[in-house]
Amino acid sequence: MPRYKVDAPGFFDGELYKPDGKRNILTVDKPFTKDNPMPSWVSKMPTESAAAKKKREARETKAAEDDAAKNKSDNKDIADASFLGAGESGSGSQVETI
Repeated sequence: MPRYKVDAPGFFDGELYKPDGKRNILTVDKPFTKDNPMPSWVSKMPTESAAAKKKREARETKAAEDDAAKNKSDNKDIADASFLGAGESGSGSQVETI
Protein backbone atom coordinates (compact mmCIF):
# COMPACT_ATOMS: atom_id res chain seq x y z
CA MET A 1 0.00 0.00 0.00
CA PRO A 2 1.56 3.29 -1.06
CA ARG A 3 2.34 5.90 1.58
CA TYR A 4 2.61 9.64 1.07
CA LYS A 5 4.07 12.37 3.28
CA VAL A 6 1.60 15.14 4.25
CA ASP A 7 3.07 18.59 3.48
CA ALA A 8 0.04 20.75 4.32
CA PRO A 9 -3.35 20.20 5.98
CA GLY A 10 -5.91 18.51 3.76
CA PHE A 11 -8.86 16.13 3.63
CA PHE A 12 -8.80 12.68 2.07
CA ASP A 13 -11.57 10.11 2.30
CA GLY A 14 -13.34 12.08 5.04
CA GLU A 15 -10.26 12.36 7.27
CA LEU A 16 -8.21 15.47 8.08
CA TYR A 17 -4.46 15.06 7.58
CA LYS A 18 -1.92 17.51 9.03
CA PRO A 19 1.89 17.43 8.84
CA ASP A 20 2.20 18.02 12.60
CA GLY A 21 -1.04 16.33 13.62
CA LYS A 22 -2.32 12.87 14.38
CA ARG A 23 -2.41 11.79 10.73
CA ASN A 24 0.87 12.89 9.15
CA ILE A 25 1.16 10.04 6.62
CA LEU A 26 -1.46 9.23 3.99
CA THR A 27 -1.77 5.53 3.18
CA VAL A 28 -3.90 4.55 0.19
CA ASP A 29 -4.93 1.22 -1.35
CA LYS A 30 -3.81 2.10 -4.87
CA PRO A 31 -1.08 4.50 -6.00
CA PHE A 32 -2.11 7.81 -7.51
CA THR A 33 -2.17 7.80 -11.31
CA LYS A 34 -2.95 10.15 -14.18
CA ASP A 35 -6.66 9.29 -13.87
CA ASN A 36 -6.53 9.52 -10.06
CA PRO A 37 -4.13 12.46 -9.42
CA MET A 38 -2.19 12.96 -6.21
CA PRO A 39 -3.51 15.81 -3.99
CA SER A 40 -1.33 18.91 -3.96
CA TRP A 41 -0.85 18.74 -0.18
CA VAL A 42 1.02 15.41 -0.23
CA SER A 43 4.34 14.26 -1.67
CA LYS A 44 5.98 10.90 -2.22
CA MET A 45 7.74 9.42 0.79
CA PRO A 46 11.51 9.67 0.56
CA THR A 47 13.15 6.35 -0.19
CA GLU A 48 15.25 4.67 2.46
CA SER A 49 18.99 5.09 1.93
CA ALA A 50 21.29 2.08 1.97
CA ALA A 51 22.90 3.23 5.23
CA ALA A 52 19.54 3.75 6.91
CA LYS A 53 18.35 0.34 5.69
CA LYS A 54 21.49 -1.32 7.07
CA LYS A 55 21.00 0.40 10.45
CA ARG A 56 17.32 -0.58 10.59
CA GLU A 57 18.08 -4.21 9.71
CA ALA A 58 20.87 -4.34 12.33
CA ARG A 59 18.50 -2.90 14.94
CA GLU A 60 15.79 -5.44 14.02
CA THR A 61 18.30 -8.33 14.10
CA LYS A 62 19.61 -7.26 17.51
CA ALA A 63 16.06 -6.94 18.85
CA ALA A 64 15.20 -10.42 17.55
CA GLU A 65 18.33 -11.90 19.15
CA ASP A 66 17.55 -10.17 22.46
CA ASP A 67 13.97 -11.49 22.34
CA ALA A 68 15.20 -15.02 21.61
CA ALA A 69 17.66 -14.86 24.52
CA LYS A 70 14.96 -13.52 26.85
CA ASN A 71 12.52 -16.24 25.73
CA LYS A 72 15.16 -18.91 26.33
CA SER A 73 15.83 -17.50 29.81
CA ASP A 74 12.10 -17.29 30.57
CA ASN A 75 11.53 -20.87 29.40
CA LYS A 76 14.39 -22.06 31.62
CA ASP A 77 12.91 -20.19 34.61
CA ILE A 78 9.50 -21.73 33.94
CA ALA A 79 10.99 -25.22 33.65
CA ASP A 80 12.96 -24.76 36.89
CA ALA A 81 9.99 -23.44 38.83
CA SER A 82 8.30 -25.92 41.11
CA PHE A 83 4.59 -25.49 41.57
CA LEU A 84 4.46 -28.18 44.23
CA GLY A 85 5.39 -27.46 47.82
CA ALA A 86 8.70 -28.50 49.30
CA GLY A 87 8.93 -32.25 49.84
CA GLU A 88 5.91 -33.09 47.68
CA SER A 89 6.09 -35.21 44.59
CA GLY A 90 3.71 -35.03 41.69
CA SER A 91 3.22 -38.78 41.24
CA GLY A 92 1.61 -39.75 44.56
CA SER A 93 -0.51 -36.72 45.31
CA GLN A 94 -4.22 -36.69 44.69
CA VAL A 95 -6.06 -33.59 43.55
CA GLU A 96 -9.67 -33.31 44.60
CA THR A 97 -12.10 -31.07 42.77
CA ILE A 98 -15.44 -29.99 44.10
